[in-house]
Amino acid sequence: MKRLSFFAAVAICLNAQSATQRMLDMSVEVYGAIQDGDKIKGVTLAGGFIVDAKHVVTNGEYCCGKTDSGQQKMPFVHVGDKDIKAKAVWSGDGDMVILELEQELPSNGITLAPSKLDQKGEPIYTVQFPDKGDPTVSETKLQEIVKVEKVSIPVIKASATSESVERGSALFDGCGNVIGVNALVSKGSQLAFVIDPLSAGLQKVGIQARVATGACTGAAESGGGDGKSGGQAPPPDDNGLHLPKGKEWIGFAVLASLAFLAFRKDTRQQVVRALTTRRMPVNRPPAPAYQPPVPIATKPAMRGLTGQYAGTSIPVELRPTILGRDQSVANLVFGAGSDSVSKRHCAIRWDAARGTFVLEDLGSTNGTFLATGERLTPGQPRELRPGDRFYVGDTRNQFEFRME
Repeated sequence: MKRLSFFAAVAICLNAQSATQRMLDMSVEVYGAIQDGDKIKGVTLAGGFIVDAKHVVTNGEYCCGKTDSGQQKMPFVHVGDKDIKAKAVWSGDGDMVILELEQELPSNGITLAPSKLDQKGEPIYTVQFPDKGDPTVSETKLQEIVKVEKVSIPVIKASATSESVERGSALFDGCGNVIGVNALVSKGSQLAFVIDPLSAGLQKVGIQARVATGACTGAAESGGGDGKSGGQAPPPDDNGLHLPKGKEWIGFAVLASLAFLAFRKDTRQQVVRALTTRRMPVNRPPAPAYQPPVPIATKPAMRGLTGQYAGTSIPVELRPTILGRDQSVANLVFGAGSDSVSKRHCAIRWDAARGTFVLEDLGSTNGTFLATGERLTPGQPRELRPGDRFYVGDTRNQFEFRME
């Protein structure tokens, strides 16, 4: 058996600590608050995670929905000794919401690990904010990714390490990459939505996120944060936000979420969570110096290999790009010399949720072909990966999909 050198072992430990610290630094609490007279009162609590200096992801129902009495909730992100007002700028599958903050936060950005990289049995992590004491990082194992009835996106299933989990908080791999958004704990299983749908929201809002291209092979060090939780709540901020104190219990809306319906079809569970004045310390020791990862190619593109567009890099967007000779209908127009290309030949687009390129022949005369020579059936989209090649009409116009 190959033995690690002392320095290699130390490096692994340092990387693990750095990943754990990133999990803690990215994780926040998000309050849904209502106007209560001349004060603002927090009524629901969710988890969340920082994606850049101005944006946080959380659960939409808890931060931004309505109370049972019909009052509209306002989202506030709780960081350190501050409660920062926010607004929802995007919502998507799995009740994921992107909040835009009124004040900036320290951030090193975010790395997403799409579900295709998830591995059965790999260690995964969740940051928990207990009623008292330091935030902690709990470790469990990924059991499987399942498709669930009435749920539009896959669900990550793992063994639960506690009786509950803060909805909207991040599920991390051992490298500190976000792989999912926690939903609930049911029958001893922790359930989280895969992170894939979030990429569409990040693109729409204009947030640059790194995307992991390989599975994480390390395990982070589990354990608590460095800080001490405060005893007494500090004076209210200038915005007049007054959060519940001590052990006030607030009844939450029933988790009649799609994931819960799937695992317990005939029941509803009322989840009751304590809202407290948990405070992360103001004098928290600084985090270890963060070494940003090597930039990962994240922009989908198509590069011409032969023909009119040889050597040209063409961005592939969420909306279809039409290839053809008729400039009135095509976005990528071929000249008269490309006589094998139809006026409206084929379409390409990027599927951000699945992380794939989509190629579709639009009924061309001479066909759209993969590098293997297979001719695509008109009107039947084909998913392709970076590195896959195709040509239109004949081999004079060849292209390759890639991430740049």
